[in-house]
Formats: sequence, C-alpha cells, structure tokens
Amino acid sequence: MRKEATIEQWKELYEVATRLKELKPWEKFWDLDIIGIQEGAEEDTAFYSILGHGEECYGIVVYEGYAGLNDFMMLTMQERLNLPVDYVMFSQKNLTCYWGNRDELTDKQRKNIKEMGYKYRGKNQWLYFLSFEPGYFPYNLDQDEVVRMTNYFLNLELALQYYESVQCNVDFENGEMYHFEFGKDKKTWNFGSKPLPFTSFRFENLHITDDELLADLKNVPKCNIVLEADIAILGVGMNDKKFKKPANPSTCMIADAASGMMLKCELQEPDDDAVVSLAEELIGFIFQYGAPKEVRVSNVLVEAGLEQICQTCGVKLRRVRNLQAIEEFREGMRSFMR
Repeated sequence: MRKEATIEQWKELYEVATRLKELKPWEKFWDLDIIGIQEGAEEDTAFYSILGHGEECYGIVVYEGYAGLNDFMMLTMQERLNLPVDYVMFSQKNLTCYWGNRDELTDKQRKNIKEMGYKYRGKNQWLYFLSFEPGYFPYNLDQDEVVRMTNYFLNLELALQYYESVQCNVDFENGEMYHFEFGKDKKTWNFGSKPLPFTSFRFENLHITDDELLADLKNVPKCNIVLEADIAILGVGMNDKKFKKPANPSTCMIADAASGMMLKCELQEPDDDAVVSLAEELIGFIFQYGAPKEVRVSNVLVEAGLEQICQTCGVKLRRVRNLQAIEEFREGMRSFMR
C-alpha cells in the first residue's frame, strides 16, 4: 500500500535540496562523473549523477546500490547495446531531482510547493522529484522514498563540501569515482578517489533448468518461418487501483519477418520479467508451429534471453540493427497514441 509523505517530510527534503543547488555541483561534475557515498556494505553504496554541466536543465540522480549503478551503465551504453532510448529510460530504477519549468510539475507537486511556502519564478527554477521504477511511469516520491532521498541529499551535501575544500583529484574518465565513506557511527568518514566496482552494463543469460522441457524442445519439428522478437515499453501511464502508481507496461512481440504480420503482442504486468515472458511466448510458438528457421533480435538483452532456446532447437539466432516488421508495428502504435 502506497503511503504519502507528510508536508514536514517534504519540507525537510526541499530544504536540503535548496542548499545543494546553492553549491552548484554541476559546475564541478559532468553527468558521467559518479559520486559514490557508502554508509554500510559496498553493494549498498548510493551512486550520484549530477546533471546540468554546460546545460540549462539541472538535476541530481541517485542510483541505489550495485543494481542502480548497473542501470546507469545501461544508460551510458545505450547506443552500443542498440537499445531504444525510451526502453532504457523507462527501465531505470532511481530517485531523481530536477529544477525544471512549472508546466513539468503535476498539480499535486505544485500544491505541495505552495503549502511549503516556496515560490519559484522563471525557467528551470521549479524544484520537483520523480521516482523511476521499471514497469511504472515516473511518479512522485512516496513517503519511504522522500525519507531515503533526504538522507542521500544530506550525505551528498557533506561530501560536496569536502570535495570543494580539499580539491580531490579523481580520474573520472578512466573509471574512478569520488568516494565518500562513513564510519559505523557516521561521525567519522573517509573520502577520495576510488575505482568504480564495474564500468560496463552487466546482464545474464536466461537459463532453463527443466530437463524435460529442454528434451521436448530438442525434438520439436522444424518449420520454415523467420521470426522477429523484441520487447518495447509503451511510455504511457496507465492508472489502475491494483497498482501502487501508474503502470508503464512493456510488450513482448513476435512477428513474421516475411509478411510483417504480428504473431504475438502481449502486454505485461508492471512486475513481470519481460525477457522471461518473451522466452515463454517463443516456446509456445515453437510447440504450436515448430522451430523456426531463424529468430532475429536487435539487442543483446533479448539475445541473451532467447539464446538457450534457439541453441536447443537448432534455430539460428541473429542480431540485426533493425527489425523491420516490429518497427512498422511500433510506428503504427505511436501514431495511434498521438
């Protein structure tokens, strides 16, 4: 059940965020320069990206733990992975602060600001926060997120003050971060440069352990069809009482490459694993029609999800730059939704 933050909790977050803005961290850091602040275990480190160096749009993004850092790496490697920008953006899990324009805020966000007594005027001056989570549309922070973000910002305020006073030498371009680590009592700390725990996006192949299923796949008859398979995210908020916030579901798609006919287009629940769902859809097709001659994918994430299935069935799995049939279907969907 979603629980909203009190106005006092919001006020505490706005106060520290306002002080951070006065420090102008975007004048010292680029968006790819990572600040890591560690309170406990290394894998729970909070990683910060500062937005706005050389731009007009300012912000601070907090990626929680190694999983969050991995999302950041996906973002930085988007072109090399051949992932659509909207897929990468809506697959992120982070807490983000922006200084934007009035029309970017929801009525509820503007009401909160007014109740707290803040007044903003002009372009890129309106302070607001968003929670990004896969399966859901970016949305206002809940109570727990407001409390966590306040703590992250208080830590960042201290870390930035020391970075400024000591002039730390950090080689950001070669995989280092500015690292700030608290002692157990949080009354002592160490800071300086440190290598990032990893510097590229990490993903795993989907591995089927059901021996009976693998045996059935190995003996399935062949067919002469060539398929395209992909995952897309709609990028549209869908309200439903059963969801904690507006859903932004992904779709699993399988198409006939020759005819362009869409064979499968399944909308997922917010918490579904879309790669697993796509693999299940392909297995269902194989058992119904036979193993295809070839399956075409456009990125390594889908490839990793379907690799074992294709190897078991003796199907050629080929990564291509564009999936023509699926892209035409997507374009039709975009036109319909405009």
